Amino acid sequence: MSLNLQQLAKTLELEFRGDAGLIINGVASSRSARAGDLCFIQSKKYVDGVSASKCSAVILPPGLANAVEGKALLISENPQFSFVNAIKALGLEPQPRNEVAIHPSAQISTSAKIGKGVSIGAMAVIEDDVRIGEDTSIGAGTVVERSAVIGSQCIVHSRVMLGRSVRLGDRCTVHSGAVIGSDGYGLVDHEQQWHKIPQLGSVAIDNDVEIGANTTVDRGALDDTIIEHGCKLDNLIHIAHNVHIGAHTVIAACVGVAGSTKIGRRCVIAGGSKINGHINIADNVTITGASVVLNNVKQTGVYSSGTPLLENSVWHRVCARYKSLDKLAKTVTRLDKSSK
Repeated sequence: MSLNLQQLAKTLELEFRGDAGLIINGVASSRSARAGDLCFIQSKKYVDGVSASKCSAVILPPGLANAVEGKALLISENPQFSFVNAIKALGLEPQPRNEVAIHPSAQISTSAKIGKGVSIGAMAVIEDDVRIGEDTSIGAGTVVERSAVIGSQCIVHSRVMLGRSVRLGDRCTVHSGAVIGSDGYGLVDHEQQWHKIPQLGSVAIDNDVEIGANTTVDRGALDDTIIEHGCKLDNLIHIAHNVHIGAHTVIAACVGVAGSTKIGRRCVIAGGSKINGHINIADNVTITGASVVLNNVKQTGVYSSGTPLLENSVWHRVCARYKSLDKLAKTVTRLDKSSK
């Protein structure tokens, strides 16, 4: 689909500057853009790149409207969000399926209840008493175990595993390789042997949640593991049993959350962070990359830990000096007392 600049501005409810009849038919980065493409920038450091680009139009914030010359402009308080809406308006959003169909090789229990408009791919397995809502798409090779519930307008990509009694809300997306509802890591030590604790809970996921590729969400031991409305989880995340994640929290790749931890609403957990079990994190907390969270976070704010990258020789010297910190602290304390 192509739109002229005026049509696109009206659709996005944005002010525009430039030729109203300019045709926009694609989106691109400033590096790869061609004539007819739309780009966006959010900060001053990208002005030179977009100015040198071959793109025809740019979405940018009001403060940069006079910094870019030779391009048509769409002025937005949130350029990235407007760019997302432009992709949709131009009909460029990837479509998960071409038609409503159930592949002949799919194995579907006679007790399963399949809503209208559901698509089920090749070699998918739908077990007993599963319920799938209307207009949901189930990818090839996906397994939905007994008594699981999937809401309407969901996209479950290929090779996903949804365990027994897992509940998935409406408009959720689960990417390939995700495992939701595997057993939590519950063990008890008795007479120097580890014994498995039966995992009797499940996983309850609310509406509009996205789960990334190869992410795992364990079922609860007794109560459910819970992911509230609007959460977005990246690839390669592990959510342990009985974790509770508040609404609209986002978690980046390679994060591990240990069991029975509660994460508040609208939190941002950056990549590679590790979160201890049985702790609480308040609402609106941001944890920066590769942080290790060992205790409760009671106040809203931005938190960090870990050692930033150093040149190797400097890092070795710093590590060597760690061993002297205790001795140094004792010396300082002794000198402080003697000076009083």
